[in-house]
Amino acid sequence: MSGVLAGFFVVWSMIAVGWVVGRTGVLGSHGRYVLNRSTFFVASPALVLVGLLGSDVRQVLSLPMLVAGASGLTTGALLIAIVALFTRRRGADLIVTAISGSVVNGANMGFPIAAYVLDDISHALPVILFQQAVYTPLYLFVLHRVTTKEAQGAAGVIRSIVANPTIIASALGLALVLLGVSFPEVVLAPIQSLADMAIPAMLLAFGMSLNGSRPLAKDDGYRGLIALASTAKLVLMPLIALGFGLLLGMRGAALYEVVVMAALPTAQNVYVAAARYRASENLARDTVLITTIGTVLVLLLISAVLEV
Repeated sequence: MSGVLAGFFVVWSMIAVGWVVGRTGVLGSHGRYVLNRSTFFVASPALVLVGLLGSDVRQVLSLPMLVAGASGLTTGALLIAIVALFTRRRGADLIVTAISGSVVNGANMGFPIAAYVLDDISHALPVILFQQAVYTPLYLFVLHRVTTKEAQGAAGVIRSIVANPTIIASALGLALVLLGVSFPEVVLAPIQSLADMAIPAMLLAFGMSLNGSRPLAKDDGYRGLIALASTAKLVLMPLIALGFGLLLGMRGAALYEVVVMAALPTAQNVYVAAARYRASENLARDTVLITTIGTVLVLLLISAVLEV
């Protein structure tokens, strides 16, 4: 239990600092806007690039990464199907619900949870690599397409890719890893410095967004979608990861590790993306908040049932 709580302490503390910053107004009326855009266009692409360059082919092609990818994409696809079939929500509401319920907070929750609960931070790498190399570029591309008025041909696709530096960073980083290219530390140092800014900026911006807000406000009309996305993230995705793990022959500690990673809360960068495109921001924000609180209980339950 102490390991799970320790893993959440830093996140909650920085969100609280962000709330205080927003409450006092020390960054001005546009502080959250600047933080979100700085994260989206500068820090997050740097984080993705250095994360991929610090990995190797075995991590990229590992069995845990396959489980992370299968569980994330399956959960997202199921959410799209449910929302499309049983509601009239389309466009940004549909996509933000899907990613809010299937994108895990691997970057800043994965490492502390892996360290304190699994005793090895390397267990967080597969899910982080999947999201950096595949899922984040994919959902940013889709969000861009559904929130902008662009031609649907090849030129529109190219503009959608160019407009998202994270997609470019992911493609470049993955290509360099697969080719076995390495760089001197002095070359990566500036990029690493920018990457170090990403997680604190995300958490501060999220904390600032809570100032003056009313989570689960009825007027937003998002309560049902928030409940659906939160349930998918906290319950459905870990169960899907468990199923894929068993199907692939994983047992014992290996199975426990992939289920724990699938049960991490919704990533703050989902909120950053929603804010960037002004797409269902409150839906993303409230799902992040609910899952960040609820994951503690889920991880304790998983630890009691599967820990070896």
